[in-house]
Amino acid sequence: MIAADATFLSLMLHPKARPPLDPVTKRPVERVADRIEKLLEDLDSEGERIIVPTPALCEFLILAGPEGPAYLDKLAGLKPILIKPFDQQAAIELAAMEVDARKTGNKRGAIPQPWTKVKFDRQIVAIAKVNSATRIYSDDGDIQAFGKKAGLEVTCSWELPLPPAKQTDLFTDRS
Repeated sequence: MIAADATFLSLMLHPKARPPLDPVTKRPVERVADRIEKLLEDLDSEGERIIVPTPALCEFLILAGPEGPAYLDKLAGLKPILIKPFDQQAAIELAAMEVDARKTGNKRGAIPQPWTKVKFDRQIVAIAKVNSATRIYSDDGDIQAFGKKAGLEVTCSWELPLPPAKQTDLFTDRS
């Protein structure tokens, strides 16, 4: 079981979505649509399910605007996608995360973001964790930090491998 945040959901459902910036090159991630396509093929071949936490779905739908209902229809038809809510188990997990952060003297866990964003991002991670995700795909630095602290593996779009190059026959007669 893996989880995806709003940025990955956007890249999965809208292949022409603007690629995030690679922190090393400071340029848009090279061939991000190809990387996402390979990821989805790999997950499908492994029979992996993709958890989309409802707060991540909310963020995506805000970005989708009037096309939101069409994307919801598309999501409903994708068997590997599981939309998971912020339920009692996630609330317990989130409370434990916050109590742990408060022990350090900083309820935000050293994340310099507004409290609302911190709580939203923690909800995404808590939902992923209580639904048995072992990895979360995210380009959001805060979700990455919370995910790692919660014991999840975190993968960013710029870390995804490129698919193998398409082979061409160099010896084909082109006359």
